[in-house]
Amino acid sequence: MSTRTIEKSKLIETVCEKCPATCWGDKAVCSVHNLHVGKVETCPEWDKHTISQQGLKDHDGQLSFVDMEPAMEWLHRTEEELRDYHFMLREIDRLQGYLEDAGEGTVGAYGIDASQPKGKGKNGDKTHAEVVRRERKWKRLAKLQEAVERIDRAAERISDEKEKTVLDAIMDGEKNNFIARQIGVSRQRYYEIKRSVIIKMAWLMYGNNEAA
Repeated sequence: MSTRTIEKSKLIETVCEKCPATCWGDKAVCSVHNLHVGKVETCPEWDKHTISQQGLKDHDGQLSFVDMEPAMEWLHRTEEELRDYHFMLREIDRLQGYLEDAGEGTVGAYGIDASQPKGKGKNGDKTHAEVVRRERKWKRLAKLQEAVERIDRAAERISDEKEKTVLDAIMDGEKNNFIARQIGVSRQRYYEIKRSVIIKMAWLMYGNNEAA
């Protein structure tokens, strides 16, 4: 019996028997997946159990999770950032364009002129407001660039070809069903690959170096 089969059997015993979605003792059919538990390949409840029991670490070549709270936060943040990656790239371009266009109009905000008192409604108030606005946009730009760089560094370390394909498609903003059709796998298999790559990315982005 394979290691995967043994692991799955343990998850069924420890999770499915206690899960209210399973008609245990009758037909052992999961009402969520609409399948016999023996035919279920992956389940969020299994993930939660694995995360709470094992933690985020490299064990025999497989990434697993130890501390429930930070691990779930890393997974959620990673999946959210991957989903927003395409948007972040567009937003970085937009902010850079805005800051370049606005640059000339705010040069006079500093120096001697900046220290002089200005009446309400004068150009000085408008300039100051624009400086504050630009500073806020600079901070947001830096945060987005940091997120994109963190994702790019981690993505370069994903070696499995199917995982790389799924990861690239997610980062391009493609929908789940479309990705599954493109790579020629069932939706169930697609979610297995997606789960695996998100766990690996979470480890590389946050677990490995405890990045904030």
